[in-house]
Amino acid sequence: MSTRREDGPGRKDGDRGPVPVGSAGSAGSAEDAPSVGPVESVLDLLYAAPPSDFVSLREQHAGAARSAGRKEDARRLHAARRPTLAAWAANLLTRSLPEESRRFLELGRALREAYRALDADGLKELSAQRRSVVTALSRQAADLAREAGHPLSEGARREVESTLLAVLADPAAAPPWAGCPLTGPPPPPSACPSGRRRSGPPPRARPP
Repeated sequence: MSTRREDGPGRKDGDRGPVPVGSAGSAGSAEDAPSVGPVESVLDLLYAAPPSDFVSLREQHAGAARSAGRKEDARRLHAARRPTLAAWAANLLTRSLPEESRRFLELGRALREAYRALDADGLKELSAQRRSVVTALSRQAADLAREAGHPLSEGARREVESTLLAVLADPAAAPPWAGCPLTGPPPPPSACPSGRRRSGPPPRARPP
């Protein structure tokens, strides 16, 4: 599984970056100790790691930041929530398939525009695309998770599909497509801070 490069500003030639996922349980030499890099880079690495490694890596890096006197960074790292397996798979999907994720967002925009325009023909065609794309992407997420050694259960795969459907309805429902890692199931689109109020249920007819 690939992670983003961490050769940002201020990186020294000798800086190895945060400890790799495979070194989560190792201890000993200074070379194996977690480095104190930019907190955003460390968070990026944490959410690229499988959920089973998340807590140990988080505490290692939070401890390194605390030892370096970076209390606020240590607090942010310690407060990071471990993602569910389905959320990790959704994050993995956006990392591994950025072009497919971009096209997925474009489909969501087209669907929402068709709803606003009451374009019946466009909705019919786009809805068919939605079904096939969500099925294909959820299958790819399951494949990526299995290749990384963490196969998804049927329930986790359904959660990935729910996440994808939420993104199509409102991109604010799932942070990975906005550059933030997902930690659990996204809220329903009506609960997102998208600037729109959810319309309530239609009034019930009075009984005669």
